[in-house]
Amino acid sequence: MEKENKLFFEILSKMGEEDYLKNFFTYLLSPVIAGIKPSSTITLTRGAKGLYNLWQSMGKNFLDEIGLKSINLREDEKSLVALVYNENALGDTLSQECNLTFLEDIGYCREDKIDDLLSGLISRYEEVHCPHELGIFLGIPLEDVKAFMECTRENCLMCGYWKVYGDKEKATRIFNHYDKSKDIAMKGIMKGITLNNIIYDIRENWYI
Repeated sequence: MEKENKLFFEILSKMGEEDYLKNFFTYLLSPVIAGIKPSSTITLTRGAKGLYNLWQSMGKNFLDEIGLKSINLREDEKSLVALVYNENALGDTLSQECNLTFLEDIGYCREDKIDDLLSGLISRYEEVHCPHELGIFLGIPLEDVKAFMECTRENCLMCGYWKVYGDKEKATRIFNHYDKSKDIAMKGIMKGITLNNIIYDIRENWYI
């Protein structure tokens, strides 16, 4: 796997800027494309392979192509932090009663639509840099978000896409699904499969 990963990134590095952006972010965002992860954050640094300017000029069109949306959480002279999300998956996550109650307890309005909740997240991000509730938007289970917030002295059971304090078995399944979707993207890109077909494979075959 390590050898395959190395070859994959070598292939990416030889691409032109536009192809690099599309293929790299298809790989990076594959769990979100599949709908098994509601959102992911991406950080674009000015000057890094020209991605910052390229994202500004074609990022929205690219996300439209793959059925995702984004908001900017923070932007300064050095970088841009964006939240890229699957609207249906994020809506399902934020509508869970436990998550709604948690968000309401820290100042969000449970009657708010998804756009209003995202606006609230942007405001919170400006206030506290990286608010803990971001984990809810990213699909991290509430139990693990709370444990991390409380700086629990309990050792985490596992550390993967997040620190797991609660249901290790469930988290393992989710991590495997994330990995599967990224593996589909990586293999498709390495074989030169068209982006549309890679997107289709990610959505249809991540659970196999």
